[in-house]
Amino acid sequence: MSGELEKRASDAEREQAVVRLREASAQGRLTLEELADRTALAYEARSQAELARVVTDLPAVAVPSRRKPVRWTVVAIGDAKRRGRWRVAERTRVVVGIGDVELDLREAQLEAEEVTVTIFLAVGDVTVIVPRHAEVDLSGFVLIGGKHERGSEEPGPGAPLVRVRAIGLIGEVKVVRS
Repeated sequence: MSGELEKRASDAEREQAVVRLREASAQGRLTLEELADRTALAYEARSQAELARVVTDLPAVAVPSRRKPVRWTVVAIGDAKRRGRWRVAERTRVVVGIGDVELDLREAQLEAEEVTVTIFLAVGDVTVIVPRHAEVDLSGFVLIGGKHERGSEEPGPGAPLVRVRAIGLIGEVKVVRS
């Protein structure tokens, strides 16, 4: 150690660094392996200098606006499917007049550790497919039909939380772990 004492890192500073790492991973700047390695280093860091080394090659995280973006999927009559790589906003809304919607989150990039999918359903079915390790919170009601969750695995460490809120008249809202 040099003549000056290094300033100790706080828990809040460690958490900020981990958020920065997750953002970089979501942007494709870090692989999942790099994210895991650097997250471990961030939590082990004792000084601000050690913490800075973990994120020094990453761009600064933009200060989020007060209003969080909402991504909408609207189906008047017909079907809609979202599969493969796509970005899932922290607040996602699905509106179905008459039809079926499938949202497959297995390869999707979640913009936050906690994502809320709110479903407004008149007549039809909505299926939300989540990764096996995701934590799921399903609530709401469907007047004629129901809401169901299939597959029950324990969430893994650092697993995302997917909240599904359903308000429906006739149909079914399903959350499937796959």
